[in-house]
Amino acid sequence: MLRIKPTLLAVAVLASAQASASDDDLRINGFMSVGVGMLSTDDIAVSGFDTDANFSTDTIVALQISKQINETTSATTQLVSRGTESYDTNSAWAYVTYAIDSDTDVRAGRLRTPFFYYSDFLEVGYAYNWVRPPEEVYSLDALASVNGIDVTHRFNMGSTDGSVQTYFGRLDTSYAVIGEAYELELKNFGGVVLNLNRGNFGTRLSYHRADVYGDLDATGTRALDGLVAFATSVGRGDDFDITGQTTQFVEAAGTWENGDYAVIAEYTALRHGTASMLDANAFLVTGAKRFGTTTVHATYTTRRDLTDGDALQKSLQTNAQVHEQSYILGARYDYDTGTAFKFEVQYQDEKTIGGVDGKSGMLYSAAIDLVF
Repeated sequence: MLRIKPTLLAVAVLASAQASASDDDLRINGFMSVGVGMLSTDDIAVSGFDTDANFSTDTIVALQISKQINETTSATTQLVSRGTESYDTNSAWAYVTYAIDSDTDVRAGRLRTPFFYYSDFLEVGYAYNWVRPPEEVYSLDALASVNGIDVTHRFNMGSTDGSVQTYFGRLDTSYAVIGEAYELELKNFGGVVLNLNRGNFGTRLSYHRADVYGDLDATGTRALDGLVAFATSVGRGDDFDITGQTTQFVEAAGTWENGDYAVIAEYTALRHGTASMLDANAFLVTGAKRFGTTTVHATYTTRRDLTDGDALQKSLQTNAQVHEQSYILGARYDYDTGTAFKFEVQYQDEKTIGGVDGKSGMLYSAAIDLVF
């Protein structure tokens, strides 16, 4: 399989659930990935791996339960157990859908935040060729779900199919910066997503924003606490205050696929209203070629943190700056219905980590992905 468009994957997953669907429209389906990864050196950091075989980071299992209540209303929940969370089970999705008409849906509850091209299927390894989406672009894991409401409208204009999604909600979560956890509260959290498809070409554009509140403490011992303390001591505390500041995120993706070849390019830009958090740009481009049931793919991806402001502000931000890039070469073998085996090698080049020169090394990964 060359690449599964999200809409096609949804059809495939729902079709696989027909055998377990009862007459009252209760459907249970799911997905699973079992993966292993290992670094060539401890000098680099990629997705929590080290030089010992790690069977937890890329291992996940989920069940999605959907119940059609009546002609217009349904309920959906997705229960997920992740190896990174000691296989504790939680609800990634839990929402009610109301169909206004055949083209417009309203959902309310716990939703997937639609940051990226693969957001709706971010943890469904079967949906893409990689063992995992590149973390330089596919970051913001802690913000992957939002509690709120969204509206999606599907349309067509001649030979162009499209959809517009808008959402609004709130999220309380923990967010890691250079390995240290911070409690964040995102209010007025919302955005809009536009998808367009015409023939072999596809485009996705999205904009997101939130008012951010955090637990930074000038008397604390974490890195950002120390940053705020120093900035306050030199009369610049307001510039580094996080309370009520607006964060914005922009994403653009373009795709082309003809059945044998596929190309995806995706760009993201993160902008913060506080100097405590660095703005960042990220980009990836990936190409794939199918040979029967085997697909080979190659990817380049990069992320660069930005410094801004006067000399003092830039000097403080430089201590947390990250600039990294990676090259991924991999293969996917769809050896039976709903199952795929993957292997890939990734060269990780850490140009700058925490304001100092980084290292480089290899990550070797393999996984089996299933949908059922």
